[in-house]
Amino acid sequence: MSSDEEIFGKRPKEYFEVKNKKSVGFLLSSLYMGFMGSIPILLGILGFMKIYFPGAPQWFFVSNIIFGILMIIGSYGTYNFKKNGIYLFTASLIIDILFHLSLGLEELDAIHGLYFFIGFALVPIIPRWKFFK
Repeated sequence: MSSDEEIFGKRPKEYFEVKNKKSVGFLLSSLYMGFMGSIPILLGILGFMKIYFPGAPQWFFVSNIIFGILMIIGSYGTYNFKKNGIYLFTASLIIDILFHLSLGLEELDAIHGLYFFIGFALVPIIPRWKFFK
């Protein structure tokens, strides 16, 4: 028994054995990441129409749209097994959350998006990490 097994117990090795590269779960997680990118775009458009947070400066809505586009590019890169896609999506999601918090918007949709990304989208991605370039 190795020292890792003594500390953590036996881990199921089947979890990390991937039979097919693009499963239904992987496809759903990529689609979810793309959907999460469409939310800031929609909020930016609603902001320009003065429906969403009318007192915010214009650069805030432009940055929302830019971060949404970056998230969609990151989800497309993830679907094509690019490590930069995961990094781009995660960085733009976190920076978007920080922009919301810096203006005093305590919106839970962006923060919940981070929790769902960690809990839902990374589950099928982590076993396929060896296929990413």
